[in-house]
Amino acid sequence: MARLIVTGVGGCLGAWVARHLIQDRHQVVGLDVSLDTHRLRLLGIEGVCAVQQVDVRDHGALQAVVERERPDALIHLAALQIPGCRANPMRCAEINVGGTMNLLELARAGNIPLIYASSAAVYGPDPSRMLGEEEGVAPQNLYGVFKRANEDMARIYAAEFGVRSIGFRPYVVYGPGRDLGVTSDITTALQHASRGEPFRIRFGGRIALQHASDVARAFIAAALRPGDGARVYNLRGTVSPVAEVVAAIDRATGTAGLVTHDETPLPIAPDLSDQAFQADLGPFAYVDLDAGFRQTLEVWASVS
Repeated sequence: MARLIVTGVGGCLGAWVARHLIQDRHQVVGLDVSLDTHRLRLLGIEGVCAVQQVDVRDHGALQAVVERERPDALIHLAALQIPGCRANPMRCAEINVGGTMNLLELARAGNIPLIYASSAAVYGPDPSRMLGEEEGVAPQNLYGVFKRANEDMARIYAAEFGVRSIGFRPYVVYGPGRDLGVTSDITTALQHASRGEPFRIRFGGRIALQHASDVARAFIAAALRPGDGARVYNLRGTVSPVAEVVAAIDRATGTAGLVTHDETPLPIAPDLSDQAFQADLGPFAYVDLDAGFRQTLEVWASVS
């Protein structure tokens, strides 16, 4: 049984990480700047997963928790998403970069592995081929720039201080609890269709989709087998045109024509290889899109 600190535990991925850890009888120390627990409630772990109100910008508060809890690993998921970074770049830098710096310092001081969320937003818009971790990296917004900076910080901390870290680059995360950010449109579209309501997805083109449960399982696998050095992995999941995603929503909800989409693609390469992740921490199977949508509807139905 492991003991893990999870920052951003009230967010979508944080709640899923906590759920899987609790189900597997690990100990979770949940941290979040907010005490909003609606995602924990949705996943059935509100009250089971305690949340300590800590801002990742506050190094002293984080240090006190780490020294008191003595975790086996740190899973760092607290961050602003693209709209928040666009609205307030300075605050985004303080949270997304400064917060990660604080976690790297604590990982260094305590010799604790750090597993953190990067993003496919580190890539530029290259739809022509499958890309590995070091190909086509050209972020198109501040969110992606800051995520790439975190990857480079982790690399330097490994080289100079021996800090062990693993970063993951999810793309379009969907499923219960995904209700913020531009790419949450996929989950919101599914929810609207299930209610018989129209919804227009704000992008098109090809995308890679990962169910939030799968992304959480990847973080946990890395935390339990962290290895040495600083590694960054792509996650693949289902790669599909948005038009086919809409068709899958129609199949899952038994509707037609309620969900539409814009044609403008996201400025992120859609075809990302997870070969390195599979080699180091696999084999890892992703839920297919139809099953992922069905499971999402089942979770919503269970709490309605």
